[in-house]
Amino acid sequence: MEFGFTSEQEMLRKSFAEFLNKECPADLVREMIEDEIGFSPSLWKKMAELEWLGLTYDDRYGGMESSFLDLFILFEQIGKVLLPSPLFTSAVMSGLLINDAGDDNLKDSLLPRIIQGKKILTLALLDEQGRLDADEATIEAVQSQGNQFLVNGTRLLVPYAHVADEIIVCAGVKGHGTGGSTLLRIDGKSEGLQTTFLNTLTGEKTFAVRFDDVRVPAGNVIGDVGRGHLHLRGILPKATVLKCGEMLGGLERVVEMSVDYVKERHQFGRPLGSLQAVQHHCADMATYLESTRLIAYQAAYLLSEGLPCETEVAMAKAWASEAYRKTTWIGQQIQGGIGFTEEWDMHLFYKHAKASELAFGSSWFHRAHVFKNMGLS
Repeated sequence: MEFGFTSEQEMLRKSFAEFLNKECPADLVREMIEDEIGFSPSLWKKMAELEWLGLTYDDRYGGMESSFLDLFILFEQIGKVLLPSPLFTSAVMSGLLINDAGDDNLKDSLLPRIIQGKKILTLALLDEQGRLDADEATIEAVQSQGNQFLVNGTRLLVPYAHVADEIIVCAGVKGHGTGGSTLLRIDGKSEGLQTTFLNTLTGEKTFAVRFDDVRVPAGNVIGDVGRGHLHLRGILPKATVLKCGEMLGGLERVVEMSVDYVKERHQFGRPLGSLQAVQHHCADMATYLESTRLIAYQAAYLLSEGLPCETEVAMAKAWASEAYRKTTWIGQQIQGGIGFTEEWDMHLFYKHAKASELAFGSSWFHRAHVFKNMGLS
């Protein structure tokens, strides 16, 4: 069986890798953790000029019309360097949601600016318990007589909310005969909107966002009133698999760093890699890497081809989450105390692995989907 890239995909992979290795060293990642904005505007501009923000969108909006699999290849390379940017929340999740659920006027007005990097959007999807509550949204939008909504509630872990031009929420609409979960575009500078930085494990710029009688025009509904949860279901599998791509890239880098270390590090007059226990650890890491590569690429390919893959997506996320976490843990054990220091890169990947494990559903959550599809519940 052929598992290789096409010549075009190989060219894309090489160009992604070369650019990111040059433009996003680990020192930049550390710098952005301390930076107020949390990403490099100059690097963001370069990515927009390379058309990465429009990789899968139609040419009419300024996109490249590439496949979802090509986007997955990009996120694999992003995971190897831990690129800090709003790419995932703005150009991917928000953009895909608008592309799938928005009308032509909305897409024509908004997608080109997202693709050019001139407008940053983010999604506020998690309730105060950290759960995706789209089916029964706890954030409330009351439709008033003035052809607008009054939005009240709190969303947690909203990425880059402090720089977002617009924040998309899935709110429970009430009033005037309408109802149900509905996607709303909210101006990031609206009166009554408050953002509070959350100091998370990875140091990424995520916020709690409080909406206190925030006024939203009725024209800012994305898709249909009462169908927000259905619109979200269309993009969540893609977001989940792209997160698997990130984890795969991070896992690759952890294995590379660990193998390089045990080859170079000498103890008691011999290379650390000559010790059988260390060799077994490295073999386990390689096994986690290759199994993750196969299961993640399978899900990405099926999504790219528009084929049914609910079980494959769940399997990929459940496996990649644990494989990445276990591999970073082994890598730190191999490197000893230095693997836990801020000056060493390994701790960045360890933290990223833990955060990624919980994003878009834990291993337990996705295992539940797998055994449900097996007829075991």
